[in-house]
Amino acid sequence: MLGAFLLAVGWLLAGEVGAAAAPPPETVRVFREGERLVYDVTWMGIKAGQATLEVRGVVQMNGQEAYHLVTTAQSAPYVSAFYRIDDRNESYLEVNPQRALRFEKHLREGRYRHSSFTEYDHDRRQVSYRYLDFTPVPKGISRLEEAEKYGKYTHEEYPLSPGALDELSILYYVRGLSLVEGRVVTAKVFASRKNWDLEVKVLGHETLDTVLGRRDTLIVEPLLKFEGIFQQKGRVIVWLTNDAERTPVLMKTEIKIGSIVSTLSRREIGLAQTDTQMPKPQAP
Repeated sequence: MLGAFLLAVGWLLAGEVGAAAAPPPETVRVFREGERLVYDVTWMGIKAGQATLEVRGVVQMNGQEAYHLVTTAQSAPYVSAFYRIDDRNESYLEVNPQRALRFEKHLREGRYRHSSFTEYDHDRRQVSYRYLDFTPVPKGISRLEEAEKYGKYTHEEYPLSPGALDELSILYYVRGLSLVEGRVVTAKVFASRKNWDLEVKVLGHETLDTVLGRRDTLIVEPLLKFEGIFQQKGRVIVWLTNDAERTPVLMKTEIKIGSIVSTLSRREIGLAQTDTQMPKPQAP
């Protein structure tokens, strides 16, 4: 699905990940509040849409300080005419130790719609997962607040690996870790209703001309086993700046017909959002 590739932008995993490890000093640069990365997503040289990655600041979540991370994807107008993409994922990552606290997924891809809320209880080592049944929701309803009047939430619980991250927060976590060329490392992730050991390869170096200038980059490859915002539809290769910020500047995903290319087009460093209120509670 095009939406999976749009949301895959900026996938960067490398370094040695330990459950609930203390963050290294480099994460100060990675979790720069107010950072917004904008990507042009193309297929066969045609712009298919745009995706973003944002650090919206630090909020209070379950009595803990947490980074509020957001990724969005929208299809280009001419693509939306026959297959609209309008996706948003939000992650709340505990500051220290770094581990997932909450993950939201809201997808609109063609006729497919999905909304779910995942709560991570590390003390009980349990996940609470709620998702909305869109079957009775009228097709014209797109806002979640309206859909909740028609749909029904289903609640499920699953065991949780110690210190697990969600499918968005892990990419920010790993950006702050040391990269070692030639190694394969693993990271704990809860996604698609299961706990996974996510494997990552650090392939090598390459110098690229980017919107940030000419940069030495590290090439990494996540070996994905689960379906989610970084859904595996083919081989995924990511280029990260070889500096303390580890900015993802390029990603290529091979598919049956050509490849999807996500290129960093703009990097904004603004003020963090000041909303420190708890996010909207999930519906019963």
